[in-house]
Amino acid sequence: MAYKVFISPTGTGNVVFEGDVVNGYTSPDGKKVVLKFYSNDRGYTCGAYNVDAAGAKALRDELASLIENNSSNTLKFKALSSQKHFSLAREIENVPMILGAIGTDAMFGTSYHRGDAEAMKKVLAEFDTVIKTIDDVMAGKGPAA
Repeated sequence: MAYKVFISPTGTGNVVFEGDVVNGYTSPDGKKVVLKFYSNDRGYTCGAYNVDAAGAKALRDELASLIENNSSNTLKFKALSSQKHFSLAREIENVPMILGAIGTDAMFGTSYHRGDAEAMKKVLAEFDTVIKTIDDVMAGKGPAA
């Protein structure tokens, strides 16, 4: 699916973003950001985070560190990110890894995204696009109503 950005049709002024894995919305001032990491592994679930723009950037950095430190490991492992918002595991040697998005919204819980190191890099690249979208919206460069 192509990455999409549009004004919320509800009239709130929020800007919605939709990618392959990371979806959500931001308020125009970046004070309310909702990030939802959708699963490709175990059904249609998502790990959801209710943060602000700075919190979204911190989550991105936390995920980047986890992926960079562990994605080249081909052995069985399980690692948690520094703030325990994400996990990365490999259940059997040389099979795809499982990224856990351990959401802060208990209603949604945790979702899982399965893939190799390149797939994890794509998730991180999509998250970078989301961060750019949030920055653009806060700078007044979001989509027109």
